[in-house]
Amino acid sequence: MILALGMTLGMAVAVRAAPTDELLYHREQQVRLPGSGDSWGFVALDPTRPYLYLARRENGLGVFDVKRQRLVKTLANSAGANGVVQVPGLDRLFVLNTDGSLSVVERSSLKVLKRIAVAQSNLNSAVYEPATGQVIIVSGRRADRSSLFVFDPRQERVTAAHELDVKKIDPLLVKGDGSFFLPMRDEGKVARLSAKTFEVLDSWQFDGCVRPSALAQDSERRRLFVACRGDQPRLVVADLDSGVPKASLPITRDVNALAYDSAGRRLLVPSGVDANLTLVRQDDADHYALLGSVSTLPMAYNMAFDPQSRKVYLPAMDFTVPATGKDEPKADPIFHPGTFSVTTLAP
Repeated sequence: MILALGMTLGMAVAVRAAPTDELLYHREQQVRLPGSGDSWGFVALDPTRPYLYLARRENGLGVFDVKRQRLVKTLANSAGANGVVQVPGLDRLFVLNTDGSLSVVERSSLKVLKRIAVAQSNLNSAVYEPATGQVIIVSGRRADRSSLFVFDPRQERVTAAHELDVKKIDPLLVKGDGSFFLPMRDEGKVARLSAKTFEVLDSWQFDGCVRPSALAQDSERRRLFVACRGDQPRLVVADLDSGVPKASLPITRDVNALAYDSAGRRLLVPSGVDANLTLVRQDDADHYALLGSVSTLPMAYNMAFDPQSRKVYLPAMDFTVPATGKDEPKADPIFHPGTFSVTTLAP
């Protein structure tokens, strides 16, 4: 009896003490923040301070200290914040707003200096393009057309606007050679444009990639990663320069963000619909394997990834989806006040 009990206890310990690498990631922290807003936009990490910028739309731009795991402040006059772009060497943050304006923030003091009118409706995302020194701003969905606005961050003014026959443009990906990738979800294509002339340099379609959305890249091995939505969602790996497909594997649904971990040679794929973070191992430039999925929270669809700590930051809120009739469209979720949270996952 004593021997049997000892064996049972030993087995129980073995079950609890699973190898750390099998867990892939673990939930290190989850902090709730006050606020009654019913939506949020993108999040971004400050490159030199332990700050996570939270674009919380109705609740403004929040600044969250990831080391102390607390809200530092919410910027005054920042209601409508939908995203943030930072420019190296400038003491500025540029905040995209749902009313079509761009807020200029002094980065050192976190003071909103002014708002610049850009468009008549929502600004969705933006990137800094180093070869031209300009910021490229993406408009929100507008029927069958979208706009790209060129912003000079030093003069703090819009210098050009380009209309495109594209229904919805997801966040751009800067290639690093004076061009950028533009995912066209509804058209089923990924285009590469010149950042100087906005001429279309390449346009690619991939088998099984019905709705390309989030993008990432491995510059060292010259690979482009495309998260594809649809009935059979997939991750497509293509040559960064030619667009030739190299690999394809199934992923989770409605992926809105994608990150490549160059230190760990992994891809991180969050799904708010499936409430998990999928990890994909890169064996070499053309061979990939699913490692598994780590549980997150429903609606945790946007992500900030820190390449130094390899931590992941995911915002989410509790919500209710009202029931609808048989022939009625699915109702939008109703988010619960006071439930906005930031979840930190650590490898």
